[in-house]
Amino acid sequence: MKKGTAFFFLVLGLISLGIYFNYDKIEPKVFQVINNGIDYMDKSGLTEITSEGNLISDTETNHLEDSGLSGKNVVIEKTYYPYYGMLSDKEQILYKQVYENIENVKTTFVPIEESTVDEVNRVIEFVYNDHPEFFWMDTNYTYKYTEDNICAQVILKYNETSQYLDTAKKNLDEIVTPIIEEARNYSTDYEREKYVHDVLIKNMEYQETSALNQTMYSALVLKKSVCAGYSRSFQYILTRLGIPTYYVTGTAEGDHAWNIVKLGNDYYNVDITWDDNPNNIYAYFNLSDDTFSKTHTRTRDSVNLPKCEGKKYENR
Repeated sequence: MKKGTAFFFLVLGLISLGIYFNYDKIEPKVFQVINNGIDYMDKSGLTEITSEGNLISDTETNHLEDSGLSGKNVVIEKTYYPYYGMLSDKEQILYKQVYENIENVKTTFVPIEESTVDEVNRVIEFVYNDHPEFFWMDTNYTYKYTEDNICAQVILKYNETSQYLDTAKKNLDEIVTPIIEEARNYSTDYEREKYVHDVLIKNMEYQETSALNQTMYSALVLKKSVCAGYSRSFQYILTRLGIPTYYVTGTAEGDHAWNIVKLGNDYYNVDITWDDNPNNIYAYFNLSDDTFSKTHTRTRDSVNLPKCEGKKYENR
């Protein structure tokens, strides 16, 4: 054997030996990535609605700014917006008011119904969960409250797309419309769902540091997002196609978001974030709770969404 060849194999052997003895120093989550065949674990991709309050006096409540939008003409269909259906009659009135203010990019309003701080927070979170189309909505807001914990005023926040909203909506529509038009060429909801699932995975990239990553805008227009952006994109497009699709939050190796899809009379779990994997893009596609719950656990009010017991389209 030539000296050069012998030296090459000696170096190669030393490198391999070094890797062997340092293998146990690899961060634990890397083992999970290898074992699951997934390129990442979504440990920081989900941001919950947060808020900050300021206590005011009863006198100050008479001089608060209000947008004047009540939401009384807003119609919400429970089939497509399940979080709305979880609310009391009073909370549904507030939900519609929140909806109309966000839709019109209004910042400040006084709750039309006397509501506690907790009730307002729950309603705003539910509007956020039901409506991915409000991609200009920020996940943080502020409020003013009285000594008896009644929310006197809400001050919503919006992300940077609100500054060029017409252009942002146009950018989004240019991406979404061709997908919807192509999906409609398929004859069944299952085939349409699968097409949307595949085209989104093909055109999106997981990136924890992506801009606006809690919105579908990040995934569809900017092409980079996290689980929230993936799931909200899937929810939005399938809802536009008339397929009830819900946004689910929970845990799966960390805080995570995915979807529930209704096909026929049955519901299925879909995690397109974890399906963004070249080795098996249908590993988490249309799974029943029996299978899905081995890796995913619903939390908060997502536990009240429909059970997924469908088998016909499971993992196809």
